[in-house]
Amino acid sequence: MSTPKADAPKPAWTRDSTAVRLPDVPVLGDLSPEWAWGGANGEGVRIAVIDSGIDADHPQLGNCVDEDSAVSFWVDAEGQAQRTDGPHRDAFGHGTACAGIIHSFAPLARITSVKVLGQWLTGKSAAFLAGLAWAVEEGYDIINLSLGTRRRDWALAFYELCDTAYFSGSFITTAANNIEQVSYPSMFSSVASVACNLTEDPYRFHFNPDPPTEFLARGIDVEVAWLDHETIRVTGNSFAAPHLAGLSALVKSKHRRLRPFQIKTVLWALAANVQEAPAEQAGRLSRTIRVTRQGVAAASRASRASRASHLVRPGSSF
Repeated sequence: MSTPKADAPKPAWTRDSTAVRLPDVPVLGDLSPEWAWGGANGEGVRIAVIDSGIDADHPQLGNCVDEDSAVSFWVDAEGQAQRTDGPHRDAFGHGTACAGIIHSFAPLARITSVKVLGQWLTGKSAAFLAGLAWAVEEGYDIINLSLGTRRRDWALAFYELCDTAYFSGSFITTAANNIEQVSYPSMFSSVASVACNLTEDPYRFHFNPDPPTEFLARGIDVEVAWLDHETIRVTGNSFAAPHLAGLSALVKSKHRRLRPFQIKTVLWALAANVQEAPAEQAGRLSRTIRVTRQGVAAASRASRASRASHLVRPGSSF
C-alpha cells in the first residue's frame, strides 16, 4: 500500500484529523426527559417569533418579551422589503398566542417579536424572508415560524436560508399547513416541521413516522393568550409548533452547545411513541399515532370552520 504524500492536493473542505479533534464535546448519553430539560427554565435562550407581532404587556407573557429588539418587516410599492425597528402591537393575536405557549415552557427565555404579518394575517413573501434572514443573522437560538408560503418561486430562497440557520446553530420550528397542501419552509429537512396531535399534556408529543412533517404536538382546542389581555381557545398547526419551540428552548437552555441536528435527535428520542414502543419498533406507526393522525384531520376541519384557527393558512397571502 502506498503512503499518501503530505503535499498531495486535497479536495475542498478537507481537514486533517488533528484539526477536528474534540477535547470537550456534549455527548447524548441517557436521553431521558430529566437529562434533556429537567430543571431547565429557558434562561440564556433567545427566541424569535416571526408572526403578526406580540403584545408584550399581556399578563400571560410575564415580561418575557424583549421589546427593544422588536422589528417589523413590510414591502414597499417597489416590492422591496423594508424594516422598522422598535416596539409594536400584535395585528391579530396570533403572535401573542405563539409567544404565550413558548413562555409557558421556558419562562426565563427572552422572546423577540419579528412582525411580518398584518391585520388578517396577510403579508408578503419578501417580508417573511427578510424577517427570517434577520433572525438568522442575529443568531437567535430558536426561531418559531407558525406561517409559511405555498409559492414555489420562493421555495429556493427559503431553502437556502433555512440551511444557513441550520449550519449557524439556529433551530427552526415551523407549522405545517392546516390543509393538505405543500408550504415552505415546513417541507425542508433543516427545520422541525410540526402538526397537531390531540392531548391535554403539553409535554406529550409524537414523532411522525410518515414525514415530511416530523413531529406532532398539542394544537387542538388549546387555550392561548390573545389581544386585549384576553385568552381564547383555538385549533391549528400554528399552535403545535410553539409547543415544540418551547421544549427546544428548554433543551438548549440546559445544553447550550447542542447543534440543531442534536436537538432534533433529542426530540425524536423523547417523543411519546418512540419512548413507549419496543426498541426494535421505535418510530413505527402505532395505535397512538393513528389516534393523533385523526386529531390532525380534526384540526384541519376545525381550521376551515373557525376564525381563530384559520390563522396559519400558510401561504394564502404570501
